[in-house]
Amino acid sequence: MKFGKILFSVPLLLFVLPLAHAATVQTATGTFLTNSTTTSFNTVNGFTIVTQNIVFEISGDISGTFVAKDVIVISPTAQGSFAGGGTFTGTILGKSGSVGIAFTGTFVATSLTPPFTGQAKFVPGTGTGGLARISGSGMIQGTINVSGTYSFSVAFGPKDQ
Repeated sequence: MKFGKILFSVPLLLFVLPLAHAATVQTATGTFLTNSTTTSFNTVNGFTIVTQNIVFEISGDISGTFVAKDVIVISPTAQGSFAGGGTFTGTILGKSGSVGIAFTGTFVATSLTPPFTGQAKFVPGTGTGGLARISGSGMIQGTINVSGTYSFSVAFGPKDQ
């Protein structure tokens, strides 16, 4: 009878142990200001292509500086999209370090500073210091090259990974 209890207990234990090491997902929200410098501006077949260097000053649950590059493409019908990435240095939910972030988004180019919506993600394996095992993604929105808000789902992996 003891053998039967052991056989039953082992699978149950194997099911519960991974849950003990699962990272807790937290929400991080706040705002950012942008300062951009255009590095190239071209028109090809009616499409406008802009490349930029951007510095984001971020505040809130994520606080620090994000230095990035992006490419903006605007179609002849004013539909715009952007994609980019760079390195964030600062504090996220009380943990300090640096981590790569990639982002994409869309907008309608009805002015020089149109509103946008997009997504951003921590680049796996790029974190240092307290951000070494960070993962997560979120939504960004705001005004192109001016300011915006963010809401991220953030998790920190276990220290023994």
